[in-house]
Amino acid sequence: MTQPQPGEQLVGAYLRVIEGCDLVTYNQRSMERGDQTELDVLGVKSTPEGQRLLACEVVTHLDGQLYSGTPSTDEWAEYGNASYQYSLERISEKFERVAGYLDVVFDDLSLAEIQLWAPYVSEGHQTDGLAEVVERTETEHEPSVRLVINDDYTERIEELRHAAGASSKDYSETGFRYLQILEGMR
Repeated sequence: MTQPQPGEQLVGAYLRVIEGCDLVTYNQRSMERGDQTELDVLGVKSTPEGQRLLACEVVTHLDGQLYSGTPSTDEWAEYGNASYQYSLERISEKFERVAGYLDVVFDDLSLAEIQLWAPYVSEGHQTDGLAEVVERTETEHEPSVRLVINDDYTERIEELRHAAGASSKDYSETGFRYLQILEGMR
């Protein structure tokens, strides 16, 4: 298993500390031969209604661009330049693979949610395209989809920072421990 990236560590810390997930795991890979699915962060929380699943894709690019590349089709052409189109194509494909992975691994997806976490996504074509990706994914698959981007991302990380400043408890989450150190400096 690969070491979680810094952005993934923050998301995992949020799932464990704020969401109260019983299990947080990083870089889950499909066991199916030839399947390249990798899930950045998976949180599982036991609730009276069943297992709540939070499957998170994390893109920590700080320049507003999710991915750069050339799209393989013109499916997303109305949503801006080639890089925007490629980003939407790639995220749509990731959501498809994650939904398929969850369907194979878990029996009940009624409480499952796919999340995209990104600190900065350019407003306009890219956010409009992401809304379309969400709509398509929710139409075709059982898990709901939530975008944790821009202000929502900032609010959640601020909430995590506040929790770090108020607690010295060891949650076994590296990202949270870094925040505890920073918030506890005198």
